[in-house]
Amino acid sequence: MRYVIATAVIGLILGLVLRHMGGGGEPVGLTMVAVMVGLPLVGFLVTIDDDLPGSLSNPDGRQLGLWRAWESWVDIGARAAVAGVGFAIDSGWNTAAAVVPWAIGAAGVVTSVLVHRRISRRAVNVG
Repeated sequence: MRYVIATAVIGLILGLVLRHMGGGGEPVGLTMVAVMVGLPLVGFLVTIDDDLPGSLSNPDGRQLGLWRAWESWVDIGARAAVAGVGFAIDSGWNTAAAVVPWAIGAAGVVTSVLVHRRISRRAVNVG
């Protein structure tokens, strides 16, 4: 849970800083998507070859990479939904146009928390 909140707060702070430093034109929602979705996807792509059979991290080929687990992809989707908070700020945080982004952001937070609980439970049961 702390991981989800920390990532969302970092994305939000970075989005707000860029918005204010850039003269108010940088969208907070897009910055949050870049931080919360773009960086993990780049991490998957950079390390994907480590999970293949015969690689340094998986010499016998028995261990599946994180990118093969459905929870990882649900987490990426939930991170994108959490960025709805940034889009709500972009729309005017207390306007009618911000209702849908707030709802999407809230659903993303709940989904992300549930997925991280499942991942941590599975890690405890395996390890």
